[in-house]
Amino acid sequence: MSASTEKSTLAPVRTGRYAEFALVVATVVGLAATAVHWAGLLVGGVLVGLVATSLSRAVVNGLTFGLVVLVAFAAWLLYEGGLETALQTGQIGLLTVAVAFVLPLAAAVAVRALV
Repeated sequence: MSASTEKSTLAPVRTGRYAEFALVVATVVGLAATAVHWAGLLVGGVLVGLVATSLSRAVVNGLTFGLVVLVAFAAWLLYEGGLETALQTGQIGLLTVAVAFVLPLAAAVAVRALV
C-alpha cells in the first residue's frame, strides 16, 4: 500500500469534521485500556498518534494523554485514600510520573512517524 493511499484513508479522521471527536474517542479508549493494564499507555499513545495531523502534534497528543492518565490515576488514589501514601513513595512515584508521560509519547510519535 502506498503512502498516499494511507494518507487518504486517515485524512478524514485527522482533519475532517470529526477530528476532535476522534481524538476524544481515542483518549477515552486509551484511558479504558490503561485502567485494565499498564500497556494501555501504549495503546492510548498509538491511538492519539494516529489521529495527529503532524509529528509535532503527535508529541502534544502523547503528552496530553499521559497527563490525562496521570490526573485520572491521582483522582482514583485520592478517592481510595491512597494519594498521600503514593506521594511519599519517592523514586517509585517519580517513576510512575515518568512512565505516564514517556510511554504514550513514544507510542504516539512512533506511530505518527510510520503512518
